[in-house]
Amino acid sequence: MNIKILERLGLSNTEAKVYLALLGLGSALANKIAEQSGVHRRTVYDTLEILMEKGLVNFVIESNRKWYQAESPERLMDMLKNREEELKEVLPELLDIRKLSISLQEATIYRGKKGLKNVFDDILKTKKSVFLFGSSGKFQEIFGKTYMENWLRKLEKSKIKMKIILSEKARDLIKSQSVESRYIGEDYILPSSTTIYGDYTLITIFSLQPFGMLVRSKETSESYLKYFELLWKIAKK
Repeated sequence: MNIKILERLGLSNTEAKVYLALLGLGSALANKIAEQSGVHRRTVYDTLEILMEKGLVNFVIESNRKWYQAESPERLMDMLKNREEELKEVLPELLDIRKLSISLQEATIYRGKKGLKNVFDDILKTKKSVFLFGSSGKFQEIFGKTYMENWLRKLEKSKIKMKIILSEKARDLIKSQSVESRYIGEDYILPSSTTIYGDYTLITIFSLQPFGMLVRSKETSESYLKYFELLWKIAKK
C-alpha cells in the first residue's frame, strides 16, 4: 500500500510505516515491528506511543512483555470525523482573523482604462470625502472630457466633497460645486496622481496603458493625507 495515502490522512511517514507493519503482523513485539517497518527500534517505541494517543494502536501484556496490536482501519475514518468537527469549531474564528487581515491592508492592481474606471466609480459608492493630488490633467486626456464631466456630476449628486491640488496649467480644468481646488507649481506635480478616500489610497500611473494600485490600509491613507495637507497649505487658491 502507498503510505502517502496515510500521510494525507494525517499520519507522519514513520507513523504510517509502523501502523502498516503492525496491521500486517496482527500482534507483535516492538523489535519485530522495527524489523518489519524498517524503522529504528528506539523510534518505534516513540511512534507506538503517538499511535496509541491517536487511538490506532493498543497493547496487551504477556509474560511482562508488551504485545502491540493495530486498531481497525475504520478508526482512521473516526479520526477524520473528529478533525472535521474540530475544524468546524475553530473555522468561524479563522475566518474572522482572515477578514481582519484583509480589512487592515489589501493591495490590488488595476490595468487599463476599464479597470481604473471601475475604481473611480466605486469611489462614488463609498460616500467618503476625496483628496487628490498629482497629474490630474492626464485624467481628462486618458479618459476623455465626457467621462470626467459625468463623474463630477455624479460626485455632486452623491454630495461628496472633494479637495484637489492641480498644477497652475490646469487651473480651468475642474468645474464643480463639490470640488475645492488649489494650485501649485509644476515642480510639485508628480507624473502620477494619488487619490485618498476613507481607508483607501489609489496611485494612478497615466502611461499609454494606464494602471493603478489601490491600497486598503488606514495607516497608508493617513500618511498620504498628511502629505496632502502639507501641499494644501502651500498651494494657491
